[in-house]
Amino acid sequence: MLLEREPELAVLEKAVLEVQSGEGAVLLAGGPAGAGSSALLREIGSSATRLGARVLRAGGAQIEQDFPLGVVRQLVLPLLSVPGPPVAAPVARVLLDPLTGGRPPVVGDDPARSATASVLHGLHTLFVGLAAQRPVVVLVDDLHWVDEPSLRALAFLAGRLSGMRVLIAAVLQDGTAGREPLIREIADVARYHLRAAPLSAEATARLVGRKFGADHAAEFALACHEVTSGSPKELRTLLDRAVSHRVTGKASDCERIRELGTAFRRERLQFLLRRVPGVAAFAKALVVLGGDAELDLVLRLGEVDAPGRAAALTALGGRWLEVAGDRVTVRDASLNRVVEELLDARESSALHRKAAGLLDESGYPPEAVAAQLLQVDVINAGWEVERLRAAAQAARRRAAPSPAGRYLRRALLDLSPDSGERARLLVELAAAELDVDPGSAVRHLAQAAPLMPTVRDRATVATWIPLPVAGEGPLVAELVRDVADRLGPAEELSGHDRELALRLEARVWFSGLGEPAKLAAAARRLAELRDHPHGPTAGERELRVVLLMAATLGSGTTADVIAGQARKLLAHDPTNTYGALAALQTLPAVLMAADAVDAGWSWLEAAYDNARRHSNPTPQALVGAQRGLLLLGCGRLVEAREEAVRAFELVDRSWPDAVLLPSVVLGLVAFALRDRPLAARVLDGAPPGDLRLFEIRRSLRGALAAQRGDLQMALAQFLDSGRRLDRAGWHNPAMHPWRTWAAVLSHRLGRQDDAVRHAEDNYERALEWGAPTTLGRALRIRASVHPDRDRALELLRESNEVLRGSVDRFEQAKALIKLGEVLREVDRDEAERVLARGRRLAEQCGAHWLGAEADGLFAAPAGSTAAPVIRPELTRGEATVAELAARGLTNADIAVELGTSRRAVEKHLTSAYRKLRIDGRAELAAALGGDPEIG
Repeated sequence: MLLEREPELAVLEKAVLEVQSGEGAVLLAGGPAGAGSSALLREIGSSATRLGARVLRAGGAQIEQDFPLGVVRQLVLPLLSVPGPPVAAPVARVLLDPLTGGRPPVVGDDPARSATASVLHGLHTLFVGLAAQRPVVVLVDDLHWVDEPSLRALAFLAGRLSGMRVLIAAVLQDGTAGREPLIREIADVARYHLRAAPLSAEATARLVGRKFGADHAAEFALACHEVTSGSPKELRTLLDRAVSHRVTGKASDCERIRELGTAFRRERLQFLLRRVPGVAAFAKALVVLGGDAELDLVLRLGEVDAPGRAAALTALGGRWLEVAGDRVTVRDASLNRVVEELLDARESSALHRKAAGLLDESGYPPEAVAAQLLQVDVINAGWEVERLRAAAQAARRRAAPSPAGRYLRRALLDLSPDSGERARLLVELAAAELDVDPGSAVRHLAQAAPLMPTVRDRATVATWIPLPVAGEGPLVAELVRDVADRLGPAEELSGHDRELALRLEARVWFSGLGEPAKLAAAARRLAELRDHPHGPTAGERELRVVLLMAATLGSGTTADVIAGQARKLLAHDPTNTYGALAALQTLPAVLMAADAVDAGWSWLEAAYDNARRHSNPTPQALVGAQRGLLLLGCGRLVEAREEAVRAFELVDRSWPDAVLLPSVVLGLVAFALRDRPLAARVLDGAPPGDLRLFEIRRSLRGALAAQRGDLQMALAQFLDSGRRLDRAGWHNPAMHPWRTWAAVLSHRLGRQDDAVRHAEDNYERALEWGAPTTLGRALRIRASVHPDRDRALELLRESNEVLRGSVDRFEQAKALIKLGEVLREVDRDEAERVLARGRRLAEQCGAHWLGAEADGLFAAPAGSTAAPVIRPELTRGEATVAELAARGLTNADIAVELGTSRRAVEKHLTSAYRKLRIDGRAELAAALGGDPEIG
């Protein structure tokens, strides 16, 4: 029983009845493969047999296309061999004699034409005689696979059916009608057309029900329909396979039936590709070209002729691929997987290499050609290497360094280790990698330099090494020093060679930033550089940047000298070059240490505008981190925190050298804000870094230990950091104020001699450096540990006077609040005025805990010490109430102390508990912690 075929059955019955009345006709049954066209053909035969017609059957097959008149033989030979009364007239038998191996009547001089003409006329004569006896129905399955001579015979007969009781019914799959002119000729004279449409979901469910019973799950039937797309043939096969795998038709079997369907389709495709070479060649070519290609290229790559093209489109069209105009596209990714399984490594490489040549000849862009070359087994020097280089250049032009690096690495893989071409490719690869993987870029530059033919060429390669990584590892440092020595000092060179020497010298100095002797000599070398009327060259700028950093770290000169040199440099340094990006790693820190933050703003803003136009977010992160550093130097803590967090989150984590700077700045901000969550991000989320990050980590751990009350551990952290910094020659207290912490912690632990020693050493170094912020902080720390109140007060007044020349409002606020604390014992009115000014500055900076400390000092009696609240998430009111509660005051006492209501005190405490994530008053002291007075 055929489901949902009622209209088609009506048409074929009508065709059979009309043929009985003497009207010969052609009927074509179409549809996609597996849709049931052959079943309709069988139904025509059954109907014709019931009505008394003679039914003749034949079918085309691809493997028999080279067998001439094969389909005609299937139709005729059974008639010629029937025993008993002859069914064919004697003349027909004579004309059809070539089909049985006899000789045809001679027509002209060409035996082949004689045989063909004889068969055509004999076939017509035969069917005239047969139709005179009773109606004849000729069934031909798979018309598109019928051999060409048989097609000619069928077309000849189809055009001569008038008045004959003959019906020719043939199956013609979708997409095959235009394959051969003879097929079109037959289709043009067809009177009846049937189409076997896919089954509906309802019909599928009925067939599933026959197999699994009426209680099968509706979801299961729907899954069967989705898997087979309504193909009756596939559905029956799928259901048989499901039964053999013990699938029961329940909803839980849906995933299993989908797996079986996928496997079944793959098996059919594998069988098709192994059985039909032309289809396999087409499929391989399409998959190699990428599954979306010009049809002409597919045919040329697979060397597929017109019949093969038709066969491939017939066999694969619809389900596996689709053709739209001159393009053919893979619809089902299973085709790719099946083809890849069929291709061995040698054939795959050969096809990809051939595809690369075809694409290049056809004018495709270099990257399309390179995509094919990436799949070959061995890259040959010459054309193939040049195509990969061209593709890399195209990728870099569209700001895509990753594919550029991939093309160049493939080109390098098979080149001779010591070839000049290899050196050139290594340099190009490094240029592509600098923005995404500078570590790899540096390694490739180090490999390329020794392969270069001249010292100048090697020097050029070495200057590509970014400043921040010039000292990473002995291999790079030794390479730079060796090339610099061979090229000679800049003073003895001119032109381009002098520029190379200056840039190499900059890298030598950068690699020596951890060597005390180099740091001590930096100021002297800086003084040797002469100013030029037109400003420093690019090489001089790079060298000056590094020397400024070295001289600042080692305290080899004064803040005024460094600030002046930095201002001159920024007046000439562009913001849109790689050199400017390298300067970002050092100059803002130098400006902050020299109290020259104002000099960096316009330059940094211009750099930020340029960085935002960059496709890579890392330059934006670097500039953002340095903006945060300058904001921190101004005491604008809240804004500094926003910039530092944004930079830390924006930076590319795969670039460790780029992550370093945002990590350092975020650590400095966390340190200044006493922000524990922010400190945890630096301690846990930042990669291992250089000495700067080591010092930041040690400082954060020390600060956190002090907050917990573990002063011994805190002091150990800062002393360890100090020892490491001293060994490296990093003596400037403006850059790394570890001595301020060591002094105050020693004082808190009762080690007065150590406290005074650290404080005095810190002061002497700050005095030599001369920056107001550093000196003012050093004076405050001296006062904090000094045993004499009058001398402490004198030092604090001097500290505040010095800090008038500083832009750091945070440092000013700390100095004012410390002065107010000491003044309470001398002049209560002045103390309150000083504390009020300190509190306002602290609030403007966003240091709410510092403002709360000032409030506590207002309320506390003279001689008492209010422990500072170090949690920035608390408001000023919450911090004040929490600090007083931590000191043991009851809610009523706090209300009286602050002149407010108990209800307000309870509200502030409840909010503080929630923000601090604690349950009550007993945990306040530990949550708030107690910081020593620090720098």
